[in-house]
Amino acid sequence: MNFRTRAARAVFTTSAIAAAAMLFSTQAAVAATDDSFSVGTTGGGCGVVDFVDYGPGHAGGGNNDDYLVIHDYCSDGKGVRAYAWVDGLYLGAKDNTNGLAGSAVIWDPVGNVVPGEAVGIKVCLFNSSGTLSQCNETTRWSVDG
Repeated sequence: MNFRTRAARAVFTTSAIAAAAMLFSTQAAVAATDDSFSVGTTGGGCGVVDFVDYGPGHAGGGNNDDYLVIHDYCSDGKGVRAYAWVDGLYLGAKDNTNGLAGSAVIWDPVGNVVPGEAVGIKVCLFNSSGTLSQCNETTRWSVDG
């Protein structure tokens, strides 16, 4: 085996080891960080939207990655509207009109968030004419997707 062959083999082996080390260290970080967060309406938090990094998702559907849960915690006759963005791209809006006695609404507009992406959520109350009130919003950057 000549010098060039040995050098090429050494470079390839070193590269493979470095790639494997990065892969395994990345996988360890995925399990280590929960990127979940919540945002509530102003003035008492009657409406709350949770961004769930990983959890049960829709009943009977098994665990899911990256979705929203829209809660209505007040019997005030108003609905709760959630808006979502990822990296500034608007994904839409979803309402919870179930009221305090009803179930939370699970919404999955997000897809799979990757490390470094910005997840934005806005939550508002709305009345029967669609007028928004008590809006609040936040953006968080995903650590590990």
